[in-house]
Amino acid sequence: MDRRRGPPPKVLDASELADEVSERRSRALEEPLDLRLRQRDPYPLIEVRNPLHRTTYLVMRPAYPDRSADMCTCTDFARRGLGTCKHIEAADRWLANHPDASPSPPPKPPVRPAAVWKEIDRRIERGGRTSSPASLRCREAGAALFDTVP
Repeated sequence: MDRRRGPPPKVLDASELADEVSERRSRALEEPLDLRLRQRDPYPLIEVRNPLHRTTYLVMRPAYPDRSADMCTCTDFARRGLGTCKHIEAADRWLANHPDASPSPPPKPPVRPAAVWKEIDRRIERGGRTSSPASLRCREAGAALFDTVP
């Protein structure tokens, strides 16, 4: 049994694709969409609500600010294959106007003193003479990173 609803998405040329994306951007500006940041880290998750249609969708931006991995829970995004919808366009505009909602930069790793790296080298050398599996030898040597916290 075929469970598809409607025909498969039409393959668009570059001009048609640009027109479709432009239409989504226009609708994102024209419609009264309410946006709320649901989570900031590890990536922006934005709730987009349309009070006229009484719908709510989630927009996920896992590669923010890159748009290549954007996702939306609406049917337009799922069916059209454009990689965008009015909710993503509205969320993108909202994030551009709210830089404080951007994800926090990842913490910088601590700088380890040279003595720690010498200890790791010593443990690797010592581990090479045992019959332990390589994964355990590496794990035991790497534990020196956590033995001394700067």
